Amino acid sequence: MKIKIEEFIEKTGLKEPLYPGKRMVQTCAVGPFKSHCIVYDWRDPDQLIIEIKAGTSGHALPFKELKNYPVSFQADTHVIIEISNREEEEGEGAKGKAGGSGKRAPKEKKSLTGFMQVAEGKIPDAGQIVEMVVMGKEIAMEAFGQVFEALANQIEKLKISPTDLLAKASNLITKYTPPAFMEAKGDEQATYNYDRDKIGPMFGISPS
Repeated sequence: MKIKIEEFIEKTGLKEPLYPGKRMVQTCAVGPFKSHCIVYDWRDPDQLIIEIKAGTSGHALPFKELKNYPVSFQADTHVIIEISNREEEEGEGAKGKAGGSGKRAPKEKKSLTGFMQVAEGKIPDAGQIVEMVVMGKEIAMEAFGQVFEALANQIEKLKISPTDLLAKASNLITKYTPPAFMEAKGDEQATYNYDRDKIGPMFGISPS
């Protein structure tokens, strides 16, 4: 799904300038175990990452603090937007018409181009959502539009509700990615054998 970054910024009411090479944190609701923030990470000029995190620092909280927050803020919620390079796309199109390879420029060249554009006051205005995860669940591409629109509306109000975002995805969830502290341990398919002689006395049952 392609988006216009400038229009997204206007929609959300983001006051501070956002551009490649920058990382900024926007604080939302503040209060005991309900504080959360939006992290805009554009340090890689080729992609903009938007994350929802518990707390107001923009950094991952230690588990002893994180466990006090609602599960909706404990689990991972983020969007990755790949930045389009309009000049590069036009160049590739010309090469394709002339019989060239049409291959994308190396990442190093793209990054250099991105920084040069910022230096010249040119901010990339187009991007494409390539990954979206809400509460640890990877969202199907078909639901990108409705979920991202809901996210923009929530950012505008400075109050994020991951559960509502997930509801927008309806039944288009493709897979579940549990956070590290919920990762399964051992063999979940192992067969359990009940030993009456060992377990019975624990519940006041005498061995037969």
